[in-house]
Amino acid sequence: MRKKEILMAIGLVMLFVLGIVGPVGADSAVVTGAAAEASGSGAAVNLNFVINIPSFIYFEVATVPAAADVVTFDPSVDNIRNGDTITATSGGVVDVVLIANAGAIDITESTGGALSNGVTGTISYDQIGTTDTGAGGITPPVLSDGADNSVSIPTTVGVVTSRATQWTYDYTNPATPPESGTYNGTVTYTAAVP
Repeated sequence: MRKKEILMAIGLVMLFVLGIVGPVGADSAVVTGAAAEASGSGAAVNLNFVINIPSFIYFEVATVPAAADVVTFDPSVDNIRNGDTITATSGGVVDVVLIANAGAIDITESTGGALSNGVTGTISYDQIGTTDTGAGGITPPVLSDGADNSVSIPTTVGVVTSRATQWTYDYTNPATPPESGTYNGTVTYTAAVP
């Protein structure tokens, strides 16, 4: 009988070591008597939780997420001659979403220079206006020919920013019309924690 009890004890120890009965170091409790009976205090154990949330910035300036839009202006001869402000024929209203969890965000525009027709003509980015028409609290930076203008976007709650709006673009012709051609350029918007 003694040999059987020793073998059972060794087997039980092996089960604990292998983690089959329960992991070594796990919180456990044993109660006896009144604590284990009806209306007793019972056996209480703790289980700890850890949730790791990384710092992130989600920034979208597009009508279709994950795709660069093209804002196109097709002014008429009368628009050009009169120096009118022209709304875009396509892509002139874009959705803007900013979600971050690391504090206030600065949005910076960068162009690297004026729009070009690939020959000798240029159109300055300061002739393209941007307005927050969605009233979502994301003020657009003023476009420039390389000044890298910035705006600060305050947090929504604590260090978290969660804002969405729309930016609308327009183009104003200069007093002297530009030479003919198709003018191209790219604006890069960067959202970063200052």
